[in-house]
Amino acid sequence: MLLYTWKDVERKLLLNKDKWGTVIVDIETYTDEVIVHLNEEGTEKDADTLFDEIFDKKYENEKHRILLDLTDEYLNVTFEIEEGGEKKSVVAPLFKSVLYQKSAYYDALIEKELPGVPVIAFHSYKGGVGRTLYLLAFVKAWSSLKDMKNPKKLLVVDADIEAPGITWLTKGQEEAAFSFLDLLEITQEKENVDEIIELISDKMSELSIKIETEKTIVEHIVLPTYRYIEQLLDMYSSPESLAISYSKKYVLSEVLSKLGEKVNAELVLVDLRAGLSEFSAPLLFDPRVKKYLVTSTSYQSVKGTEILLNQLSKGLPLNENSKIPEILLTMVQEGVTTSDIISELVAVYDQYMTDDRVFITDDIVTVLPFASELVHLESLPKIMKNLNGRDFYKNICEIVQNSYIAPSRVQMQNYKLSRDKIIKCIHDFAANQITAEGNGTFEVLMTDSIQNLIKKYKNSVPNTVIMGAKGSGKTFLYREILRDQYWENFIKRMDKNGMHTAVPDADMRTLIVPLLASGNAGGVPKIIENAICNYSKCNLKGKINNSVYVHSKDMLLEYMRNEHDILEWKEIWKKVVLDAVNKAYQSLEEFEEELKQKCIKVVFLIDGLEEIFQHTILSQNERNAVAALCRDLIDEVKISYHNLGFMIFLRKDMVRDSLTINYEQFHSLYRSVELQWSSTEALRLAAWLTSQAVSDFYEEDVPLEMAPRDVIDQTLHKLWGVKLGKPTSNEANSSRWILAALSDFNGQLQARDIIRFLEKATVNAGKPVYTDRYLMPTEIKKAVSECSTDKIGEIRDEIKALGPIFDKLEHAPAEDKILPFSGDTFQLTQGEEKIMKQEGYLRIDNDRYYLPEIIRHALKFKYGKGARPKVLSLLLK
Repeated sequence: MLLYTWKDVERKLLLNKDKWGTVIVDIETYTDEVIVHLNEEGTEKDADTLFDEIFDKKYENEKHRILLDLTDEYLNVTFEIEEGGEKKSVVAPLFKSVLYQKSAYYDALIEKELPGVPVIAFHSYKGGVGRTLYLLAFVKAWSSLKDMKNPKKLLVVDADIEAPGITWLTKGQEEAAFSFLDLLEITQEKENVDEIIELISDKMSELSIKIETEKTIVEHIVLPTYRYIEQLLDMYSSPESLAISYSKKYVLSEVLSKLGEKVNAELVLVDLRAGLSEFSAPLLFDPRVKKYLVTSTSYQSVKGTEILLNQLSKGLPLNENSKIPEILLTMVQEGVTTSDIISELVAVYDQYMTDDRVFITDDIVTVLPFASELVHLESLPKIMKNLNGRDFYKNICEIVQNSYIAPSRVQMQNYKLSRDKIIKCIHDFAANQITAEGNGTFEVLMTDSIQNLIKKYKNSVPNTVIMGAKGSGKTFLYREILRDQYWENFIKRMDKNGMHTAVPDADMRTLIVPLLASGNAGGVPKIIENAICNYSKCNLKGKINNSVYVHSKDMLLEYMRNEHDILEWKEIWKKVVLDAVNKAYQSLEEFEEELKQKCIKVVFLIDGLEEIFQHTILSQNERNAVAALCRDLIDEVKISYHNLGFMIFLRKDMVRDSLTINYEQFHSLYRSVELQWSSTEALRLAAWLTSQAVSDFYEEDVPLEMAPRDVIDQTLHKLWGVKLGKPTSNEANSSRWILAALSDFNGQLQARDIIRFLEKATVNAGKPVYTDRYLMPTEIKKAVSECSTDKIGEIRDEIKALGPIFDKLEHAPAEDKILPFSGDTFQLTQGEEKIMKQEGYLRIDNDRYYLPEIIRHALKFKYGKGARPKVLSLLLK
């Protein structure tokens, strides 16, 4: 470090303050001299040794002087003994003061609240990033979401002394009787906070803004920066001058807090000066003030915000109650990737993070999409009008709703059952459905896949392949279709609104016939027996045995002993079908003819193929069998037969293994009926499962299968809370956290993942720490870890090629198991990387390798610097 002036010397000494120990109490630096105050136990010799270490050859020990990097320039060093030993003083909340401290905060204030109402400060490193706009959006969101019977107002303070935007937007409405600069000047002169409040409170209500919402007009108080221009250009007092006062270092936030309380405001919102300004520092470095840091995606804005975060994070406890600065990432244009920016900013906190608190910063960054219509702030009414419908405004509303609008508590007495009994009901129901094949009869959730299936085949016999990963609900859907015995009955059961009800010929119905079934299908044998009994009533020539699915499986296993090409396998499948109807027909054509004569349609259901063909990734014979069924036979039946159909439930990876040519074309053909669970559908399933277990859990007017995402979210708040803590805490959003924990990088999670999560999260009721939900955070976090272990086991069984890769990762040294890792850390081959990425269990970004949460827990990987927000952005994009 080059030393040109006394200020460089002072900075060098302060940067090495941790080396002072008990020797140096304080220093005073002047243009020609450094005065060093020594402790009583200290000696000049000890101080000389310290200066030798700090300044190296630039310190002349014998002459007690520090050489500057300018010719013949130096500073003399004088040592003085400090009477009374070390003196501790309260550090001023200013950048130049906290810069050299280990903590940016006065310890005595960290666990305390302000004496009045909460104070929220909006700050940005750069101007022009929308800080004032987003504060105003907060005001409108608050106005729209608050209870209209008790619409408490806000106190909006324009503390941007150098560019007072809110002042200019409101100046034309009426003359202000009092300003922020007035408040600073009176606070500078008076000693008592209560005295200050009594003097100024009656001046405050004269300037206000009126916010029109859909329901009413809400009025808020505004404290402008200045009353007249000379007050702005000839300042007597500033936030900085208060902060350097002996007894007023933290008085500004206290005055604002008490003032807000006095004028009956519920919150105080402060628009701060941009940059590393000492005008903003007193509120930024007060741990009792909540901060929102606004930054665009520009390099300068992000780097400046990172500098600011490095100072604001020093000494701040990362727990659920501390006021961790949140980031509003603004002006994000469509197509712009923000994950690296988010990782970079959140990584600032990593040095203070413990493994068990890593998720505390999951939601501290809110992305706000760009709105070109609001770039230029013309007038307050126009701004408020143009906020409606903007994506960024919806995100601001979510912040206000989740953190500042108290949710309605779940009143246990309003439910028929106690909390413990409700937890048990959810557990028993989920445990019964853990394989999606329980015995109980209940309503089936109308997903997009089922809706598309019904639309496509409402007036024709189904001929389709229903793909899905293990646990996606294939066997469950197989069972429920089979339960209704007729395809038309299933349509009617699912289509409660009559939108897709089939209108076939009155005498033509479609029989459901089981050809193959999963060996894990709990309760299915009886349903199969009933379906076969129903088939027998139709007096067709062919009779079906109750064990038809067992016989069909044995027949296929017998054929597998020899190699067959695709054409041969297609004929084998025909034999299996004809054998199932007791060989009553010589061909499918003959079968089709009788069906036509008797006005009957038949659809054969096939499930459990993965139990027969277990090695499609290795066996060409097995691949031929699958391809012959789901492509060649289905294509022939579609063209040649109109009363005969197949509904094949098949794992997606088996299809991909078997159809190496034109797989994408095949997939696009059946994509609409593929069983896949988006984040919204997964949350809908969680709400639906709970409503099946607890009859009065879902009480909205709109049917659950038609409910929009916000209704589902509000419903699930009753199940697992808004956050993994109290709603106003820093804990992660519950729904987003659970989704991220259960999803892969393909954006998929399976029905079984949600069911298993609910089953494990309800093993024990847990201590009811919060009264606004049923599932407690401790049980939720434990359940996620257990789900990860079970999921790894399922993946090993489902996709054999992943087993050795997981073994390699699981048994690696702990010091290597850090995310992200590099390509050579575990020596993964190109083939291993390909299948991991293909299945959604690996993502490579800028040569950095990431694993999703669903396998990270079980493989015991930890997060490196900035890795968790990157993983979350990849999971929740």
